[in-house]
Amino acid sequence: MSQSIKKVMYGMCIASMLAAAIPGVNFPDTVTNGKAFAAEVGTGVSASTIKDGSYKIPYIIKKFGTEQPSVMQDYIITPGTLTAAGGKLYMTVTLKQGKQITAFKVENNGVLKDAEVVGTNEAKNTRDVRFEVVDLSKKLKAWVKIDWAEVNYFHEYDIEISIDKDNAKLIEGNSASSGKVDAPAGTAPIDQKPITDTNKPKEGEQAGTKSGSDPKPTSSEQPTNKPALSDIAGHWAQVSIEQAVSLGIASGYEDGSFHPDGEISRSEFAVLLARALKLEGKKAELQFSDNAQIPEWSRAYLEQALGAGIIGSYEDNTFRPNRNIVRSEIAVLIVRALGLKPDSNQKLDFADESDIPKWAYAEVATAFQKGIISGRGNNRYAPNAGATRAEAVTLLLAISKLK
Repeated sequence: MSQSIKKVMYGMCIASMLAAAIPGVNFPDTVTNGKAFAAEVGTGVSASTIKDGSYKIPYIIKKFGTEQPSVMQDYIITPGTLTAAGGKLYMTVTLKQGKQITAFKVENNGVLKDAEVVGTNEAKNTRDVRFEVVDLSKKLKAWVKIDWAEVNYFHEYDIEISIDKDNAKLIEGNSASSGKVDAPAGTAPIDQKPITDTNKPKEGEQAGTKSGSDPKPTSSEQPTNKPALSDIAGHWAQVSIEQAVSLGIASGYEDGSFHPDGEISRSEFAVLLARALKLEGKKAELQFSDNAQIPEWSRAYLEQALGAGIIGSYEDNTFRPNRNIVRSEIAVLIVRALGLKPDSNQKLDFADESDIPKWAYAEVATAFQKGIISGRGNNRYAPNAGATRAEAVTLLLAISKLK
């Protein structure tokens, strides 16, 4: 049997198991009969033309670049909920297998960003996530990561979300006139950005004014006052996070949170690494084929890291800035950053040693032998697992003290 046929059959098997894992959910009949979306908002699809309120709205997950349904369609519950509030649109969807879907990102302003988790149901193993929508008539690019150990399924892939604007209906009692609009909580529920450096104004700005642009890294290298973050009290990495933020290595979000257990992307980790090592010297021009996807606030740091020989491209000349970094990649970057010579003769005795990529084996062995990195439970290294913001900050804070 050919490999392609095996892959198709395996995908169908996984889809069937997912569909069977959570029985179909019947939503209560809470939509207002006769109040179709077109009647409520006319023919426009922008936030400025849609009346404030919450709407039940169908949507389809499609294979990226096609009109075919994705296997991910079996991972979701439809319809979703569209909320119009304050001139913005937010889509809330329910993911089946919430524990196994470890990451779900949606493109916003050309950058893939983690959808905000707004609810979980442990009994049903579902998770509700919310993201901003600018134009309902266009498909949204998204990315999903699934780690399902029970069936040995570990996969990540691009998808597209197609929203059926013509069949949305207003939820009764959730219009602007009723005063019960389900407005997103917080000042920046979806597009949360790291706190910008208010001491360094952008061109044309007065010092101390706030900018609404993409997050910019802190420019000061000096310790500041101890930060007050709302979601790290009692966390195992609280002290390290506070130190890293005070030293300008890491930053919180505009709403005062840090998201310590959120996974970190390749561009975010490279920025933290550059800050932790206070990289200076010759910059290198970024010439990756996916340069357009690299966030503007990270470019200067990536240029320093590239010039120092710490980061590089994949075989297809992409950098994939928005993809979550994995532990094997972290080991390679750390060894390069510290100028360590990889030990190709060092052997590891992890239970999952065979899973460590050949291109990273020597670096993982060297970093482990030096005590820089460690394994996880059950004598596993988990080379293809992601790292949380807390893990990354703790590691890089320790690295900064070695230099």
